[in-house]
Amino acid sequence: MEEKPKIDSKTIAKAMASLVIIVCCAIVLAKYLINDDFRNTIDAKILRKEVAENSSNTIEINSDSNPFIYAFDKYITVLSKNVLSFYDQRANFVGSVDVNITTPYMNARDKYLAVAENGGNKFYFITEMGIRWKKEVDGEIYRVSINKNGYVSVILKNALYKSVIVVFDVDGNELCRKYCAKNYAVCSEISDNNKYLAIGQINYSGTVVKSVVNLIVIENIKDNSVNTYESESGKILNNIRFNDKNEAICMFDSYVQRLTETTTEKLYDVKENNLFVDINLENNMVIVEKETSGLFSYQYQMSIKNTIGKSDNLYFLENDVPKKLKVTRKFICLHLANEVRIVSPGGWLLKRYITHSEIQDIVVGDSVIGIVYHNKIEVIDV
Repeated sequence: MEEKPKIDSKTIAKAMASLVIIVCCAIVLAKYLINDDFRNTIDAKILRKEVAENSSNTIEINSDSNPFIYAFDKYITVLSKNVLSFYDQRANFVGSVDVNITTPYMNARDKYLAVAENGGNKFYFITEMGIRWKKEVDGEIYRVSINKNGYVSVILKNALYKSVIVVFDVDGNELCRKYCAKNYAVCSEISDNNKYLAIGQINYSGTVVKSVVNLIVIENIKDNSVNTYESESGKILNNIRFNDKNEAICMFDSYVQRLTETTTEKLYDVKENNLFVDINLENNMVIVEKETSGLFSYQYQMSIKNTIGKSDNLYFLENDVPKKLKVTRKFICLHLANEVRIVSPGGWLLKRYITHSEIQDIVVGDSVIGIVYHNKIEVIDV
């Protein structure tokens, strides 16, 4: 008869300890997910997600010089007196470039930054804190957009046409132009595969305002659009963003539409209880809505709806009324009465910034956020 192997008591103890740890972690995680008070305590005391005013690194600014503040990539930028200064995530000055800009229009994607003269003709393309190329265009700059590869579309006001859209590659080479003779272009966007240009236009000539979105293959820009969508009567187009499937997501004043080469589909109707709707978050729509919780009381929640078929997420605000919503491709910033909450695309709280002072603005990069006051910028590293 074979002798049964002996079970080491130390092995049993280790297994039991591991099991206890796993069970405890599961209990803590479950409580963190369903108990708001417990989650807030963990966020503030253990995960250090709560940041108070005057506890962060600070950039001093002179409000008398009317500085223009913008964030991109890992930098906070301050444009003042034709000098664009760069500060890192610890608020350290790291460099500057001279730009002859008085009234700036800025747009960024990843490590690329465009600085243009709003209503003028000067344009700078900046990367790694240096000017890669610059242009003087033949028209008044209305809007600029950059895709992740550094391709740029510029909308110009022109004496001969209602609008002209010019496309440049990452090295500043002009690829093509599109002339709009009948409608005014209000936004343009290049897909991340550099194939498509989406142009949003508004026609004011008739008795009813109409918006039109043209989806164009850049290589064949002189040909007709591969797909065109005309809005419902009286609806105004506000914004266009491409998702990772190179589908154009179009934000109108009362609904969101998806446009591809062969299809068009309504994704969302804006409702009366929607306080904010935004399509700037990468591959997602952000919707802040008010729900009745009693006779004279309301609760608020934020829905993060995916545009490429993945699952949606929710973030609950309870009774906190959002004053402003600022959305970039990577972050959602909710400005409440005395705080700013920074939320991930997955609906998780990343930081809670507490203040009792008046916030002038919030600027958001890919890994840094600036809370702008009249005389300083408090830098939050995310």
